[in-house]
Amino acid sequence: MTAWLNLTKKEFRLGLPAFIFSLIVLIGIFAISTIIGLSIDLMWETLTIGAFATVALHGFYLAYYMLYSLDVERKRMHLWLHNPLPIVQLLLAKLVSGLSYMLITFITAAIVLWQAYVNSMVSINVSEWLTTLILSVITLFTTTLLLGCTYLFFWTVFMTLSKTYNDFLSFVLTFLFFLVVVSLFNTVEGVSFLFDWGEVNNESVLSGIEFSISNEIYSFEIEEASTVFYIGHFVRDLVLASLLFVGGSWILDRKVEV
Repeated sequence: MTAWLNLTKKEFRLGLPAFIFSLIVLIGIFAISTIIGLSIDLMWETLTIGAFATVALHGFYLAYYMLYSLDVERKRMHLWLHNPLPIVQLLLAKLVSGLSYMLITFITAAIVLWQAYVNSMVSINVSEWLTTLILSVITLFTTTLLLGCTYLFFWTVFMTLSKTYNDFLSFVLTFLFFLVVVSLFNTVEGVSFLFDWGEVNNESVLSGIEFSISNEIYSFEIEEASTVFYIGHFVRDLVLASLLFVGGSWILDRKVEV
């Protein structure tokens, strides 16, 4: 356990540049939103939209982090894979550090979103939206975990192919394999009912924002739509992420030579 904790600390240091860059992007979006808002006298409203966008972008955070971290490891693959710890633990350290960094940026974006919202003219009934907010956050984290593990799996496929082919051809073949897997997954719609359980009906889901100007008076209106969340879908995404993680670990351990 101590060895894995030390490895995780090293992973935090390794991933620090990716975290700093994500913070810079975050601050940049906030700054641009504020500048645009000040120019049209709608600072808090535009900042609310910008902060909401940064929160939504966290669905891709883990994939972005894995892209950076695994690319760094590729340059020193002989050192990384010769670590005495199992491959699963090496990759788990990356997931933990990536999710931890994501949590920091997510909380930062959420705080800015809340502060911008309470000072803006945008108005929603928070009590009515509470269930939607909770389920949306769960969806965001399961999505980022699934996308991160998906990138990890296909990266290991790419690394396996690169033993035989050059990087460009390996990338093309990996991308084609990805399209085949997605196509096969879409054809298995017949078993989707297995995960349509734990139904949560919700009438308060954001479908759009209506903005109007009348006599230099600005108004915003949140457009709502109803939808259904399934707890089974969360379970499905977590199972898929776990399978992709285990599959990627197996390929990296058995098929990628250094």
